[in-house]
Amino acid sequence: MISTPLQIRFSDCDIAGHIHNAVYLQYFETGRMKFFVSQLGRDWDWKKYGIILKKNEVIYHRPGQLENQLTVDVDCSHIGISSFTLSYKIKDEKGLLIAEGSSVLVCFDYIQNTVVTVHEVFKPILQKHLSKQLEA
Repeated sequence: MISTPLQIRFSDCDIAGHIHNAVYLQYFETGRMKFFVSQLGRDWDWKKYGIILKKNEVIYHRPGQLENQLTVDVDCSHIGISSFTLSYKIKDEKGLLIAEGSSVLVCFDYIQNTVVTVHEVFKPILQKHLSKQLEA
């Protein structure tokens, strides 16, 4: 699991003072990019070994607010033939679950413009971060 602290901006909040629902997808993206950069480095060739976002899912548990200190935890919950699923948990400073979700990502070669099998470099990284509940 890779954890990333999130910066809540004033513009992330709605008139009721809650973090707007759509912003959680941006928080997932922040965690996802930290996951990839921390595991693959900054020089990764995203054109040759790219990904395409196929699906996002968000489950809201309680409202986040501007004054919260949030963290997004990212791990892998599924590895398929040409796709994999990253899972997210956003928690506050007390460890309370604010939201959770997942993204299905498809491996894609932008040079050849085609879907490819999960990149060989990805497999051990994703396996290392498989959700604990899947390992039991």
